[in-house]
Amino acid sequence: MAVTFLATCVAAVNLVPVRWFGRVLPGLDNPVAFLPGSAIAASPLLAIDGTEVFDPDGEILILTVSIDSNLDLLEWLRATTDESVELHSREVVFGNRSDDEQRQHNRRQMSSSIDSATIVALERLGFDVADFTGVAFAEVIGDGPAAGQLEAGEVIRAINGEPTNTIASLRAVLAELQPGAIAVLSVESLDGASQRDVEITLGSHPDNGGPFIGLAGITERIEEQPLPFDVDLNLGAVGGPSAGLAFTLILLDVLTPGELTGGKRVAVTGSIRVDESVGDVGGIAQKAVAARQAGAELIIVPEAALDEARKGAGDVAVVGVSTLDDALQALSDLGGEPLQSLQQN
Repeated sequence: MAVTFLATCVAAVNLVPVRWFGRVLPGLDNPVAFLPGSAIAASPLLAIDGTEVFDPDGEILILTVSIDSNLDLLEWLRATTDESVELHSREVVFGNRSDDEQRQHNRRQMSSSIDSATIVALERLGFDVADFTGVAFAEVIGDGPAAGQLEAGEVIRAINGEPTNTIASLRAVLAELQPGAIAVLSVESLDGASQRDVEITLGSHPDNGGPFIGLAGITERIEEQPLPFDVDLNLGAVGGPSAGLAFTLILLDVLTPGELTGGKRVAVTGSIRVDESVGDVGGIAQKAVAARQAGAELIIVPEAALDEARKGAGDVAVVGVSTLDDALQALSDLGGEPLQSLQQN
């Protein structure tokens, strides 16, 4: 009887969410587990109507990470000894968002990521599907040079009269200036309804010492043009921005003749910006495990995540990339064919 009672108590404890133990056991306060997710063959989920498509022999796999935010004690204990699982605090992963708010946030990120990936792919193929009209920013750093003078959501159109329609052009203009220089920023509201000039004294960037405005969350304002054909990617419940680079490569592969992957299975993760740069994403080690388990022959990840990806990749080759060109070069090195222009076919 005593053994049965003890077993029943242990089983009951294991069913209790581990966050309930957080007040008495350090490290158990709202843990969230990152586990290996899936490697999704995306081309079957892609629908293109209005132009010719070229079904690939190879496959680009979109990688996901599984997130468990309601661990019981037994699951937590397993996670602490499983090298393929990472534990994070809920605050780091979710911020102040509820589970439902986080899902909505992830869906918005995915939608934005697909839009950016589509723009990047079609612009690379010679279509004019977006006009870049300035650099927007989501945050003014509290102690930075622009504090109290610029407002989050505004768009920088020019600096000292030099157009800054893209992030690259803004950086090029700043590169000609020095910390301490006076810069006149021509800014307007996101909807273009109001405009003004703001004079600031450039600071020194804390990382590289270059000229510094003091902004965060920088993006390009884009005026999208109608697409030349219909493009749709149905990823179901998958959220977040990390499928961006993969979707760009999938589009380039199916819209052009030849085999970008050389007929191989290539797993890809990383966000994509409209300037064709690749952004870092989370859960890289777990995604690498998913890629390995799916039989990927190459894993492409953001450059900054290369070491982390190798932890879960096993014997599978991993390449870190910073730009779309880097990713295309990695496919070429694997035996893929060069990208061809859609408009020439």
